[in-house]
Amino acid sequence: MKRDTTERQSFLRSLLHDRTANTIVISAAAMIPLMAMVGGGVDASRYYMTASRMQAACDAGALAARRAMTTDTFTTEHRNIGLDFFDQNFSDGMFGVENGQRDYTSDGEGTVTGTASGTLPTSIMGAFGYESFQIEVSCTAEINISNSDIMFVVDVTGSMADCPDNSDCDSGPGSKIVALREAVMNFYDTVEAATSDSAQVRYGVVPYSQQVNVGLSIPDEYMASSNTYQSRVARFREQFTFIPGNGIEVGDTIVISDQTEWLPRATSNFGSTNTDHYRYLTSPTSSRTTAQNFCWNSLPGTYIVNGQTWQVYAPTEFRTGVWSGGSSSNRAGCRGRVRKTRIATPADVIPDQNIRSVVWQDYVYCPVDTDDDTPCNVENPTGSPAGWETVNLATLYDDNQIQMPTGNQGAMVTHTWSGCIEEPSTVLTDNYSPIPAAAHDININLVPVNEEQRWKPALNNVVWKREDGSTNVTNWLYQTGDESRAGWTCPRAAMRLNEVTRANLQTYVNALNASGNTYHDIGMLWGARFISPRGIFAADNQTAPNGDAIARHIVFMTDGVQVNSTENYSTHGVEWWDRRITGTGNSTTEFNRRRDRLQAICRAARQENITVWVVAFGTALTQNLIDCASPGRAFQANDSETLNERFQEIAQKIAALRLTS
Repeated sequence: MKRDTTERQSFLRSLLHDRTANTIVISAAAMIPLMAMVGGGVDASRYYMTASRMQAACDAGALAARRAMTTDTFTTEHRNIGLDFFDQNFSDGMFGVENGQRDYTSDGEGTVTGTASGTLPTSIMGAFGYESFQIEVSCTAEINISNSDIMFVVDVTGSMADCPDNSDCDSGPGSKIVALREAVMNFYDTVEAATSDSAQVRYGVVPYSQQVNVGLSIPDEYMASSNTYQSRVARFREQFTFIPGNGIEVGDTIVISDQTEWLPRATSNFGSTNTDHYRYLTSPTSSRTTAQNFCWNSLPGTYIVNGQTWQVYAPTEFRTGVWSGGSSSNRAGCRGRVRKTRIATPADVIPDQNIRSVVWQDYVYCPVDTDDDTPCNVENPTGSPAGWETVNLATLYDDNQIQMPTGNQGAMVTHTWSGCIEEPSTVLTDNYSPIPAAAHDININLVPVNEEQRWKPALNNVVWKREDGSTNVTNWLYQTGDESRAGWTCPRAAMRLNEVTRANLQTYVNALNASGNTYHDIGMLWGARFISPRGIFAADNQTAPNGDAIARHIVFMTDGVQVNSTENYSTHGVEWWDRRITGTGNSTTEFNRRRDRLQAICRAARQENITVWVVAFGTALTQNLIDCASPGRAFQANDSETLNERFQEIAQKIAALRLTS
């Protein structure tokens, strides 16, 4: 035993004095703080990674829930959407989290708030008394709109007066036009509620049918001074009427009168109007005998009276009791035949005459160029009424009125321009991809530099069709009465982009009326022109007052398929006669080309970074409409309630969804 004790002491003493073993002790002592450092780093990393992932999941759920809300109302369905998105991004037990909790609520004013929490057990720090971490996150999402231009392009054709089920409800409370008004106003309310104080949000409206009323928005310098209209010209002819002369020559004797007259008591009183000069004595005295003798014997003869020759013929007649009043002894009178003549002078001579006059003959129904001195090559005689050669459209733009010779027998009539237009020149083609350079009529950024590129006023009362019986003809037609008119409607004037008040917008949409056929390309064309950052409205559209970017949106709503007629007066004249789209007047060609033109215009709008939204109301969502819209931006609504929901959904998606915390 003693030996073992001695050996043990010797070993410990040696170990104590052996410096080569010091590193082992130091290393062992250093393991404790090193373990704390590494463990803290590992668990801290786990904590931050878990908290970050939980925060991202919270954000995703809040954004998803808010985007699903079409109004400020938050429902259980919206809460469940938020929870589902959270769970997809942070599954139960991820990273070892225990007692996980998550929830989404709303303040009732469109703001969604999410919260999430859980306990994360430590892996190494438990050795030092830290068993777990408590993690809590929160998030808030709301809709907020910055600078936005929103252009409504709305179908106001005749079918909009019907109910969504195509029954006739006469523009009444259940009609599609009423539903459109309500949907536009609810859209406005949704957007305005989400608009930031510093943002500019502008609205515009283009009502369309077979025409668009945009002329009063176009600067005058871009309007034409001449145009060709399918109209009429009054045709006149010369007429000669023979009028024979009177056969009198100078020196002839002209009989002025030859009749029985009362004769005066003295020849110096011939022609007198004084009755006293014609009174003769009635009493049987010598004086009466003298008067009788003067009447019977002296008066017959020839006299010169005021350059005339008076021949008094015998026998003359003496009568008593001729005159009334005055002395009863002076009431006799003398009468006899008097022939009055004079010698003819040059002024009396009327020769034979052939009188020329210009008289109306008929109308020539033909294309009339207002810049042509001889419209339709109709030669009218000199002296016919002033006509088309006096017409200059440039005078129209001062007061929207112009005189043209379209009245009865070519009479000048004052025409008032309503604001609908005819488009500039185009290209006859079936290929609009790309849009031909010379197709100015579908160039959404057109800035005219010459006459053919300018817009023209549409004047419906100037335009006639040409029909021979019930058959349309292309040749000129000579008629003496009015022919039939082309189909015509001119919608309410379009509203350019502006920061409109709710009251003003309500007044505007309340005045929308339903009439006419459906030309989708015309409506989309002008919606794009009004909102494009280039073109004739570029100065208004390029920037916003706060300097931030502008989001541009066209909301295109129609209740029907495309409907055209070659006998309508549209923005391209009357197609059967003007043939600016087809070249042949063929209705199928016009339909197909207008369909393809819509696609070309929609592409051009999207290329300007304009989002195109399409809503088919009470009609099928055709492929043509789907292709017009930006991807995922085409909707269908069968009834008024759904239309309202679609418009509010678009308003929500137009808004910039963002996290506020």
